Amino acid sequence: MEQKMTQQLWYLTIKNFKSMIRDKAQLVWLVGYPLLFMVLYRFAFEEGVFALMAPGLLIAGPTIIISQLAQHFAEEKESGTLQRLVTTPVSRSTILISGLLSQLIIGIIQIVLFLILIFLFAIGDPEIINSDANLFLMFFIPFLVTFSSLGFGLLLASFVKTGGSASGIAWFIILPLQFLGGVITYPAFLPFIPTGLAVETLRSVMSFEFFGFLTFKEVVLNMIYILIWGVAVTLLGIFLFQRKTAIL
Repeated sequence: MEQKMTQQLWYLTIKNFKSMIRDKAQLVWLVGYPLLFMVLYRFAFEEGVFALMAPGLLIAGPTIIISQLAQHFAEEKESGTLQRLVTTPVSRSTILISGLLSQLIIGIIQIVLFLILIFLFAIGDPEIINSDANLFLMFFIPFLVTFSSLGFGLLLASFVKTGGSASGIAWFIILPLQFLGGVITYPAFLPFIPTGLAVETLRSVMSFEFFGFLTFKEVVLNMIYILIWGVAVTLLGIFLFQRKTAIL
């Protein structure tokens, strides 16, 4: 039984991943939006501005995953795929986890691409990335934000019924997280939300000589707070999503 569930989970995860990457418009938006901000901040402003905003730009991509995940599940509802899956031996939890895992894979690819770009921009400019910057934390902090974004996306997916409404309504979550959390503004208006915590921590990790040094304890605590946000919204999203799919 456990092996069968694992096979079902793997099959649905791959199916969802292929479906998501086939949507070229959404994929271009997922990568193109934060990429555009990176290019604008790098070439439209002086170097110090990009150094200031680079950590936030690393977080911009993961927040857009809210729209991607919500749209995915909304389209599954709209096409009737979700209703058909619910009537099969595949459990709702397997359907749910497969959607989250496939989007998490896309999120990991996205973070790696943006890290490569920022390192290219940082060549010859130590203000952007300090020589002692921790590469693992530069990846892991945006990864935690991706996890939190999946929770927000799942919350939204519990209520919307069409892909169009999901992609539009998602920005009422994405933009406050970006602006209030200091992703594309400085400083953060609400430093205790996931994006605010992530940007503050990344600034210290990437270029602590210029933006202040957080102790190891402070870095770990901030990451724990982001994780708590992610677990809380994901659990709430799972509860609401399963409740909604139970009455499809």
